[in-house]
Amino acid sequence: MELMTEPRTTTLTQEDSATRTDSATLSGITKTFTAKGRTVHAVKDVDLSIRSGEYVVILGPSGCGKSTLLRCVAGLETPTQGSISLQGQPVYDAQRRINVKPNARQVGMVFQNYALWPHMTVEKNVAYPLRMRKLPKSTWDKRVSEVLEALECEALAKRLPAELSGGQQQRIALARALVYEPAILLLDEPLSNLDALLRVSLRTELMRLHRALGYTALHITHDQEEALEMGDRVVLMRAGSIEQMGPPEQVYARPVSPYAAHFLGVRNQTSVEVGDGVLHSRMGVIHGSSELARGRNKNEKLELFVRGRDTEIFRLGSGMARHSQDENIVMEGTLAQIVLGEGGRRQYIVDLGGAQWFAQHAHDQDLRPGDAVAVTVPVKSVLLYHDETLVFPAQDMGSRSTVEVGAQ
Repeated sequence: MELMTEPRTTTLTQEDSATRTDSATLSGITKTFTAKGRTVHAVKDVDLSIRSGEYVVILGPSGCGKSTLLRCVAGLETPTQGSISLQGQPVYDAQRRINVKPNARQVGMVFQNYALWPHMTVEKNVAYPLRMRKLPKSTWDKRVSEVLEALECEALAKRLPAELSGGQQQRIALARALVYEPAILLLDEPLSNLDALLRVSLRTELMRLHRALGYTALHITHDQEEALEMGDRVVLMRAGSIEQMGPPEQVYARPVSPYAAHFLGVRNQTSVEVGDGVLHSRMGVIHGSSELARGRNKNEKLELFVRGRDTEIFRLGSGMARHSQDENIVMEGTLAQIVLGEGGRRQYIVDLGGAQWFAQHAHDQDLRPGDAVAVTVPVKSVLLYHDETLVFPAQDMGSRSTVEVGAQ
């Protein structure tokens, strides 16, 4: 799926990265499970530091280890190896045999279904963590009132959860998690059970609240748009390990591997081979590809990826198609289908020798399925991979290892 949302431009700077303390530090976290004599690595040697006030989103498909990692931070799972510190204090260390109980870890958690007590009023739900931590009752009313006011929920204090809308329930779940001022807020796919319109609305609301309150957050999701829109930093996981990590605009612009490109919505892909100064696909020479072939070995096999939003088609043989080779790669194919895509926009599906490419733009509006077309893409928009590694553009943005927020 092509992403409809522009990635968030992080507001954290290099100076922020240098001066802010770490709210959470994970070092070498590994979690294994054994079943029927077979050991499975749910999380493998993960290193992650989260700055105070930073909103980090862990992104990945089901089974990649993101939920297990979140549960390790919360204390709901015990890692096999590694260490975890919150605000500089160790809460888990395999070597030193430290394992602080979940209720003593100073973490707040917002669950997928919000998990509000149905028989308790809003104010009693919000006060519950204070009660469980045996804090003086004299502090309850003041703290509950403060957090409900901050979240603009004072008028809901006497209501039951069944009397709240989905958005209001989310705010109350957030208030309950923040009421005792945790070192870090953990959000376990908090938007995944909502319909599309409410999900977009509450995404915006969560971002507003984070800007207003400045809490530190670790949020997990399988939704690419959610991650790119909300995170100061995005951590993409693959089979228990971190595949790529960096500010969202960097992760979006330069996925470090074909896996990252696929998961971040880059749909158009074809295998190519280096010829005499140009690239060749199964359809023949890729015109305008000399810059992409420069410095590569002849007969070297590569994978070429392009986003549909950067792809345009022309009627084959038109003057515009020939002119477009100046700053674009050009391939020849056949228009297979025209469909109505997201947002009511036309999408053009082109057959490139068995590879289906999606284009969001057509210079000739009267094109019909079966027409011969030229597919053009700006060279600067091409992603080229060799042996699972990004080779074009050069990797100076985003990486498989830690990338500080604000890094250039």
